[in-house]
Amino acid sequence: MPSFVRGLTVVALAIMLAACATHVAQEKATRFDQGVAAYDAGDFAQAYAIWRKLAEEDDLAAMRNTATLLRQGKGVAQDERAAFKLYEEAAEKGLVTAMANVAEMYMEGEGVDRDPKLAAVWYARAAVAGLSIAQVRLADMYEQGNGVDKDHKKAVALLERAARNGYEPAQQRLSDMGIALAPEGEAAQSPNDGGPSGSADAAYSPPRSVSPAPVEQQRRPEPGDPFTQDALASMSADDANVMQQGLVAYRAGNKPAAFDAWHREAAKGVAEAQTRVALLYARGEGTKEDAIEAYRWLRLAAAQGNPGAWVELPLVAAQLSPAERAMGESLVRMPNGAQNKSP
Repeated sequence: MPSFVRGLTVVALAIMLAACATHVAQEKATRFDQGVAAYDAGDFAQAYAIWRKLAEEDDLAAMRNTATLLRQGKGVAQDERAAFKLYEEAAEKGLVTAMANVAEMYMEGEGVDRDPKLAAVWYARAAVAGLSIAQVRLADMYEQGNGVDKDHKKAVALLERAARNGYEPAQQRLSDMGIALAPEGEAAQSPNDGGPSGSADAAYSPPRSVSPAPVEQQRRPEPGDPFTQDALASMSADDANVMQQGLVAYRAGNKPAAFDAWHREAAKGVAEAQTRVALLYARGEGTKEDAIEAYRWLRLAAAQGNPGAWVELPLVAAQLSPAERAMGESLVRMPNGAQNKSP
């Protein structure tokens, strides 16, 4: 066979293989989203079945979500040991959030014998990879001498790294310790050391087109707050009318009706509705309490620059374990049939 013909054959084969790989990836993504849709509909058993199958095919995100359902007993009998094994497999294969969850379970003795030293090892792996919550957890261990030798300087260095990532709990910890975040490349200094003063940038900085006051200076949003003129101006007349109906229902004590009204608008992409729905999920008002769903809707609202979402998001995020926050991130999309979702 002439060399140029062989060359064309090789190229054609490479194109076919690439197309096949792309098709497989798209097919897996579609199935993962079907799991998301099932989870959204409250069909945790179906979500578990879909993600479990993908986990068996080495999909790391599906491993993490399957492990979380096993750990929480959602859609499947609770099995902490099986959850630990799945987290560990995903962590060994490089999923950073799973590394932090393995550490968390070692620390709590959940699904595995308690072992602070191994917890520190896994938190360190996740911290090196840049996961802020792992950096803070490891800082706590250095501060307390738990699983590692006590080392205040290492604790501060880890908190500083997390603060630079925009992680509000780390920023708050440094502030409580009287330590100002130093410019990049310099050590953190106490205000009494003659170093730079001031605090780190607020967590989850909004787009440049949005300029709310610093998070710590803003009042936390309440579901019963009146709508601002800016919020109403961003909606159609019909959307504003439904939002007002939800507000009337909430103030009258009919919180399920408020949830239904706002959820319909949230699914259409109305940022103010997404924030109100998140607040109801966070409080368990009008629907079951669900911090993952609260995080998910706040992320969607914050992406549109909603000021209330920017205030509430870091507070909700700080309550989530690494796996829960990762699941929330995997749900940050509009599911099919979201408009028909029931509480």
